[in-house]
Amino acid sequence: MIRRAALLAVGITVLAASVALAQAQAPAAPAENAERAAFRPADISFSGKLYSPVKLSVFLPFNAKILSLSGQIGQRVKRGDVLATYEIPLETRMDEKTKLSPANIKELEHKLAVADKEIDRLSAKGRELEAMSQRNMTSQQAISMNAKEIEVFRKEKSAVLEQLSLARDLLTDRVELAEDHFGKGVGIGKVPKDGIIKAPVDGYVMWMNPELRAGVKLAKEAELFQVGLLNPMIIRAQVHEIEAQKLKEGVPAVVTFDSIPGKKFNASVSRIPWAPMPAALQQPSYYEIELTIPNPDAELKEGLKAQITIQPGK
Repeated sequence: MIRRAALLAVGITVLAASVALAQAQAPAAPAENAERAAFRPADISFSGKLYSPVKLSVFLPFNAKILSLSGQIGQRVKRGDVLATYEIPLETRMDEKTKLSPANIKELEHKLAVADKEIDRLSAKGRELEAMSQRNMTSQQAISMNAKEIEVFRKEKSAVLEQLSLARDLLTDRVELAEDHFGKGVGIGKVPKDGIIKAPVDGYVMWMNPELRAGVKLAKEAELFQVGLLNPMIIRAQVHEIEAQKLKEGVPAVVTFDSIPGKKFNASVSRIPWAPMPAALQQPSYYEIELTIPNPDAELKEGLKAQITIQPGK
């Protein structure tokens, strides 16, 4: 009995010690978590704006009257799609016909034919002089003069050939440029009455001149459309120098928009410049970074303000 009582006392003592040890160790877990959290890099948050990575303007090449519109804001277009047509003024058509005239080429071809004819004539004369020289019926001076004339026409022919090649290339380029302005109805010495405005790139019509409508007369070089890409888009943001040093290209980011509440988008840092934005000497530097954000459904529009959050160690 005494032995059993002693064993029971020892067991109670061991159990009490185990409970005390467990209670002493229990608070250590929150302390350890707090220590880990202290070493975790803080999130970087800043704001930015959405932009199209490629946006091209379309201009009216001449003073002209708008005839029709087929492009509208938000419309998806392919490169070369017709956005509008315009009436080509008579004086413009006359100028364009002059530029597309092959008259200069025909004149050069005539000069080339004359040079060839003279070279053939003088070559035949040279053969006759050589035959006469063998019979002592002409002088070497006559033969030499004839050879010099041949050389003069050969040099003239070479110059005309260069001019002719250049004139043909220029005419080809002018026809190509005219086709871009007037469509396929244009040709050498031929200009249609109507011109076309085409999309310069695959993308979306992002802006239209508010005055652009059928029947309106607009001045030369008036901006008519802006066509740009919407997938992917870029976010430009100004980041403080301390935060900029923590960022690397390819780092993921979470993006939200005040205009699209309750929805998060994924993006990634795509450009970090090495040169800061201009600032006074005593002021901290800011870097204009870029992030790339997918936009397959064209849900995002240029100009939306974005809130960006980045975990540097993630």
